[in-house]
Amino acid sequence: MSKRLLLLAVLLAGFAPGLLAAPAWSWSTTVDAIISTGDTRYLMEEFGNPGVSSELIFPLNTLLAGVTFRGDRTGGRRDWGFEASVAVNLLAPFGLMQDWDWDMYPGYPKVPYSYTESSARMVWLTACASWKPVLASGGWGSLEAALGYRLQYMYQEENGINGWKYADDELDADTDPDLWIVSYPGVLALTYWVLWNVPTAGLSVTLQPASGLSVRAEAGLAVPYVADEDDHVLRYKLSTASGLGFGGYVDLVVRYSWGKAQARVRPFLSLAIDAMALKANTPQTQSWYGNDPGFSGDETGMQIPGVDHQISTRQFAVVLAGGVEY
Repeated sequence: MSKRLLLLAVLLAGFAPGLLAAPAWSWSTTVDAIISTGDTRYLMEEFGNPGVSSELIFPLNTLLAGVTFRGDRTGGRRDWGFEASVAVNLLAPFGLMQDWDWDMYPGYPKVPYSYTESSARMVWLTACASWKPVLASGGWGSLEAALGYRLQYMYQEENGINGWKYADDELDADTDPDLWIVSYPGVLALTYWVLWNVPTAGLSVTLQPASGLSVRAEAGLAVPYVADEDDHVLRYKLSTASGLGFGGYVDLVVRYSWGKAQARVRPFLSLAIDAMALKANTPQTQSWYGNDPGFSGDETGMQIPGVDHQISTRQFAVVLAGGVEY
């Protein structure tokens, strides 16, 4: 009996440090400067003879500032990390909002009949969170799963209208359309907001080619739920849509840390390249809350549901970040 107790005590003594040791945590915080380019756009089509197609392109070329917080847990049954970040634009977008309109005749290519552009003011908020369990690791680095969620809200006000359109002149004897210059400087022409809720799933590989240097590549798929609202102020027309879509993303991050690996606080710099594309085909509902000057009669209260509508965004960003590990 005593020999069995002695053997049990030896085994417990051997395993106790692993059983009782608390998982270790490491943390990092960064301040991010983000240069973004790309756009959010929607394409609306109403079929008929002729049908009408309209595409609005909202620029996302701007500078954002944000913060990122990351925690890594090691020493437990499975290592894992989590990351969260938020950012907001500091400047109005560079570039103009573009509005294209086409006539669609069955059996023929689309015929453009109108193009206008407007300057934009913008509020753009982004937030991301991800959980990354480690699948494999070693002296070379680590392989992680990446389960995440991205939230984006973009609101723009489009001011002034400049462009051209083809329209009939009732005073002309011929029936050919005439080219008209469109110019309404300084007016509020349109407001637009879009909200993306984007769950993501992917893989992340981190390599450590040298002391203090790491290179991380991540790619994944996305299944966004998107909602948007377009208010054509000058036409008293409100258009809304929502639905599911698909997309994907790719990230590449190079990071360099100073100091000894065992140091309590280590500063670092990182440079990242991010790309994301999302798309959703959703039905749109158009409703008029006033008399549209573009039509004869009074459209107030009229509603058109089920309009073919495609919402998409393409975003590319370069992120320079400085932070500390602790």
